[in-house]
Amino acid sequence: MVPGSKRPLVAISSCLLGENVRYDGRHKRDPCIAQYLSTHVDWKPVCPEVGAGLGVPRPAIQLVGTEERPAALGVENSSLEVTEALLEYAQRMLPELRDVNGYVFKSRSPSCGLVDTPLFDSSGQELAQTAGLFARVIVAALPALPVIDEQQLHDTQRRARFLQQVQACWQQQKSAGS
Repeated sequence: MVPGSKRPLVAISSCLLGENVRYDGRHKRDPCIAQYLSTHVDWKPVCPEVGAGLGVPRPAIQLVGTEERPAALGVENSSLEVTEALLEYAQRMLPELRDVNGYVFKSRSPSCGLVDTPLFDSSGQELAQTAGLFARVIVAALPALPVIDEQQLHDTQRRARFLQQVQACWQQQKSAGS
């Protein structure tokens, strides 16, 4: 929580706000976020891939391996290995995220997906869907933090529940701070 803030603070994948930070130099601005959430919360944009030192544009990455130990490898060049960079960035971000009241992640992202990021074997066959590397660290370290992805936000009931959880988290932080 930002001291004196009149609204909850929610971290969000930067690309969902229209920032050109994706691997292809583009964004994934989501109108639902602007239409429904921007009137209720303030944003803290976060892009784990840029934060981990990957450029824009950059080679695409994907998760390869097992659900217990996925690795973030280049799609075109599997010798591009950015697993540790993403995990280290997540650890560095934890202190900054302790004051947010919720997090909106980018679905299907190898860094930010909550549940639907494709996981491949070494031959390129999709094995399962899992969480992105950054998201799994944040969710494990901050289990009480309300989280959602932009696809889930399109569900009216999930969106309302998320906003209720964000408000409750904000109120709890305000009470603890006074």
